Amino acid sequence: MRTSLTYGSFAALALSLSMWGAAWFFFSDTSARLAARAEALSSSSIQNAQQVNAIELHAIVVDTASDRATLDGFVGTDVVGIANAIQSAGQAAGTKTTIGSATAATHQNPTSGVSQLEFVVQSTGTFAQVWRAAQLFGSLPLPSNVEELDFEQLPSSGPGQGSSWQLTARISVLTSAHVSS
Repeated sequence: MRTSLTYGSFAALALSLSMWGAAWFFFSDTSARLAARAEALSSSSIQNAQQVNAIELHAIVVDTASDRATLDGFVGTDVVGIANAIQSAGQAAGTKTTIGSATAATHQNPTSGVSQLEFVVQSTGTFAQVWRAAQLFGSLPLPSNVEELDFEQLPSSGPGQGSSWQLTARISVLTSAHVSS
């Protein structure tokens, strides 16, 4: 009877070990399936988000096409066109206007597609004329900014003549035209 009890104990132990093995197999199989399902859901949600972003970007590009073309019309002026606009403003004020220099700014971002040019302009005339020229330089039809103004009274060339003034202005202008420094 003792041997049948030992065999029964071994059979119960084997049965319990096989049940624990089956439970472990079921748990690991279910965990692996859940992990694979979570990975598939994550992957599909990432792909969905990328597709939504691409559609939104395309819509923004289409919606802003006319605005970008208008902006390029403002900023797309070449260096000669900018210089002509500055000189025309000076002449409209009644001054003798010369452009001393035009240089590309040194702190530009090459990936932006926009260049910053700095013009040094001198205008000579009466004080009212150079003052008007300064006002016109500040309101050029370009994306520009008057960085510095210097008014200087010139010595009179003869007796009885009115005093002459000289304006030196440093004007910064943005352009999308290719500028090499």
